Amino acid sequence: MSKYTVKDDGKVVGGKVVVFVASPGADRAPAAGVTPAAAKAAAKAQAAGLRAAAATGAAFCEECESARRQLAGMRRQSQ
Repeated sequence: MSKYTVKDDGKVVGGKVVVFVASPGADRAPAAGVTPAAAKAAAKAQAAGLRAAAATGAAFCEECESARRQLAGMRRQSQ
């Protein structure tokens, strides 16, 4: 059993941020109309997309993209 719980999510421990990811349990109902096979296929596709984005340095979200653009602008100004 992990020494961290959901309540520890976001805490800084030893200079690192705790990210608690709970696995879906039996108490969670499946999405309406989505078969387990379809959910698994969607998860695999999403994981592949995230890996490809990470490999190229692409931003995952709007905030990350904004930060990337701001950093690029600062680099251009310092040259």
